[in-house]
Amino acid sequence: MKMKSFLLFITTLMLLTACEKKYKYVETVKEQSILRGSSIQEKAPIIISASADSSAYLEAFTKYCISQKVYNNMRKEGLADYLDVPIGFKLYDEDGMDITDISFATRLEEEERISTNILALDDVVNSNPTDGTELAESKIDSTKIEELLPFFNVNKDEFDPKGKTWYEPKSAPKYTNQNGIYLYFAAQEGKVMPLRFRVQYYADDWLFFNKIQFAIDDNAYEYIPSHTEHDNGNGGMIWEWFDEALTGSDKALIYALTEAKSAKMKFIGRQYYDIKTITKSQVADMKRTLELYRAMGGSY
Repeated sequence: MKMKSFLLFITTLMLLTACEKKYKYVETVKEQSILRGSSIQEKAPIIISASADSSAYLEAFTKYCISQKVYNNMRKEGLADYLDVPIGFKLYDEDGMDITDISFATRLEEEERISTNILALDDVVNSNPTDGTELAESKIDSTKIEELLPFFNVNKDEFDPKGKTWYEPKSAPKYTNQNGIYLYFAAQEGKVMPLRFRVQYYADDWLFFNKIQFAIDDNAYEYIPSHTEHDNGNGGMIWEWFDEALTGSDKALIYALTEAKSAKMKFIGRQYYDIKTITKSQVADMKRTLELYRAMGGSY
């Protein structure tokens, strides 16, 4: 009987192993060099083992998010001047077919979950970065929530089976083609998600900003977004913006902004810069958002 059990175990193991397929993950980077400038290159392939194309894709997407996270952390520390910049990836199946654009039902939901979790690693916003912050009974300040909610638009995603609900200041720009700076966040299944930071720049000429310097009550701060978006229209006007989850390394800036008596921000572009004043109402809304976030169980 023991021999039969052993043979059954070996057979089962072989079948499970046979079910796994091999995939190649190839990351695309912008190589930076003191002498050669920059160039687009593909890194050496990494083998991924998975039982299905969708599982392989999610593992590849996780690897790419981690690469972005590492680069952005190094960049914020001023150590990324000559590091490779991750800009994309490809995933190939055993036949060499590119399946990067594979479609499956939960792709968008899983991508959002993975990217949120990776952003929260190490310098996390929440006490439990992987799952968000529990809305524990002892952490909820119902009185404060009731006091602050009139200042916010509360929008529930009717298509999200987990009931994700967004909390944004009512004064936040409704469209991207407006100047703005604000904090906001989402709650889902009784958990507060990472606090988010959005800044929008609107002007009549491109700036292509990649850094913002802040002058707050005679103190200087700096924020380097991981990625900025650009668009144009409205008779030649342009708009540039970023929207990303905050990390622990951003606390000094956020605390200063929410308590600021006077504040300005300097958008540093490729060749030029532009300075915008942060209004008292914008400061007040950022402070309210942080207070609501904490009142709902968030930790930042």
